[in-house]
Amino acid sequence: MFDLTKKYLSSSFEELKLSDVYKIQELIKYHSDLYYNKQQAIISDKEYDDLFKLLTILEKKFDIKNKESLKVWASVNKSTFEKVKHSRPMISLWNTYNENDLYLFDERVKKNLNLNKWESNLLDISKLEYVLEFKFDWLWIELIYKNWKLIQAITRWNWIEWEDVTQNILQIDNIPKQISYKHDFEVRWEVVMPISVFNELNKKAKKNWEKVFSNPRNAASWSLRLLDSNITKERKLKFFAYDLANFEDFIQKENIKKYYELIKKIESFWFEISSYFNKTNWIKQIIENINNFWELKKELNFEIDWLVLKVNNIGLWTKIWFTQHHPRYAIAYKFPAEIMTTKVVWVEHSIWRTGTITPIANLEPINIWWVIVKRATLHNYDEIKNLWLKIWDYVFIKRAWEVIPKIIWVNDINNKTEKIDILIPKVCPSCWSSVLKDNTKVRYYCSNKITCPAQNSEWLAWSVWKQWFNIDWLWEKQIKIFLNFWIINNLFDIFNLENKFEEIIALEWFQEKSISNLIKAINDSKNIDISNFLTALWISWVGKKTAKTISKLFSNKNDLIDFNYKLSDLEQLEDIWPEISKNILEYFDNDFNKNLINNLLKILKITYYTKNEKILKTWYFLWKKMCITWSFKDYNREELAEILEKNGWSFVTSISKKTDYLLIWEKAWSKLKKAKDLWIIVLEINDFLNKIKT
Repeated sequence: MFDLTKKYLSSSFEELKLSDVYKIQELIKYHSDLYYNKQQAIISDKEYDDLFKLLTILEKKFDIKNKESLKVWASVNKSTFEKVKHSRPMISLWNTYNENDLYLFDERVKKNLNLNKWESNLLDISKLEYVLEFKFDWLWIELIYKNWKLIQAITRWNWIEWEDVTQNILQIDNIPKQISYKHDFEVRWEVVMPISVFNELNKKAKKNWEKVFSNPRNAASWSLRLLDSNITKERKLKFFAYDLANFEDFIQKENIKKYYELIKKIESFWFEISSYFNKTNWIKQIIENINNFWELKKELNFEIDWLVLKVNNIGLWTKIWFTQHHPRYAIAYKFPAEIMTTKVVWVEHSIWRTGTITPIANLEPINIWWVIVKRATLHNYDEIKNLWLKIWDYVFIKRAWEVIPKIIWVNDINNKTEKIDILIPKVCPSCWSSVLKDNTKVRYYCSNKITCPAQNSEWLAWSVWKQWFNIDWLWEKQIKIFLNFWIINNLFDIFNLENKFEEIIALEWFQEKSISNLIKAINDSKNIDISNFLTALWISWVGKKTAKTISKLFSNKNDLIDFNYKLSDLEQLEDIWPEISKNILEYFDNDFNKNLINNLLKILKITYYTKNEKILKTWYFLWKKMCITWSFKDYNREELAEILEKNGWSFVTSISKKTDYLLIWEKAWSKLKKAKDLWIIVLEINDFLNKIKT
């Protein structure tokens, strides 16, 4: 799951198919379960956010009805708590790590207001008021009061159900058991554990060989769900309020117009609210407040790495509107990671599938914002030189945007340990071939592109991945085993593994059933689209997009065997740079590659694009981009996109100045208006199909 997550995080949404959406949905549920239920998160918050955003884009692109991005997966497996319905669904906040996004958020808010002349006279949107407060991102709680008294406490289970945790909530000292409000009152938000309590809890746990928590958030979640409420009381949890379930009812009864007034009203009922609660008219002032927040953050006794920006005027919220996932009138800003020090204990030289050798620093493990960091990429050997870095140096580590640990500078003070220079390898650590320097770049690479085990292993794992040959039962670990035991040497050998049954079953890692599943998956993968086949060959700089472009050159296997295109032919194609053209020609001119393709063509059934003489003569359609609206009578978007690609067009998901055509049937709405504004040609579906036929 971790490797699959990494691969999706490194993919752009243009590369992914409908089938990938469902896999990413499962990944989101998997990582949510690890985070909320097992306290064993294997990816950072930023990686989860990126995966979630990718899913959101894909669900919209493919018009998925059952959207995982609209659900909240904070369920507890095998829970002993009673499930209850709640009155108002909770939606998440959109977030950013970039200050510039806050300016863009301000622009979108003002644009979405779309005030008429009369409203514009009453409201000066250039001085729109915002409120800035903490976002705790801890454990969601809803407290229900009737006739002044707390009668129930529930925590989020899923989109519409909650867990009843009333008995444990009663153990939290800062939650009022009675309030001075006689009507129904349903207050939300989060329970937190002070950092001092968390540190003491883990210290005691280590001493007694008990469960050690990775962060205060998971410790708080675990503590609130204990069957023994006396232990919950010992954990000294705290509750912070900043929302209501019966929001509309309350603000009408109390005649509240501003969000700031609402929170202050909640505070008057003796609820603890965000201690950082500011309002201002200027987005620039918001940015300044965020930049000045660091010193205050150090003094806090609970974990906080978000600030939330909301439009203060509640009456404008419905004008600004919201998606099913998040409100458009609010956004969360997440801080970049802090800087800490550790020691470099060794540097390894990693070989990627391109042959590039990348130095990786192995570090003394360090906890940066509750994440254990053991390694940091050094990118290239010029960076080592610029840092003056040596083994045993103390270094300052920064989790760049909480994803990639980065050495930012060397701390040489009071370090008397004898240092070891980090040398550029002269031979490849995998195959002992000579290492060459790319004169046009900073990279060093292995000269053996054909038989280097590290490159071969990476390449084969890439080729059999689901995006290309889609061999489900073959993973990188198995590939390395097969390579080490000389069961396979190249891609062609994979498709002959059924003839290696006896050799594989002799290995202690394999059983008859798993081998049968593998062979079946290999046989199923022999039917492949030409563009996926070209991508799987791993021609340097030829990804899925480029492979789709050059796939129009091949209408049968003879076009692959007798590749007779020139550099000038390739450079006429859209997005094919001179370097890519050169790589393509070099690949098809290589005897090893020719032999590999010949052998593969004997056992594979490749689906080619229909040969279109208009395309081959003028390349006209390869330069045309078409956007598709959502609604069609006889076709779905995936079918139309496939028709486009097979006829040389490029499918794009949104309208821009670079779009050539918009395809519509009905309900075009904003896309049709934008197309007309940009003077983009609009095609009815029947006109388009006739054009394709002719």
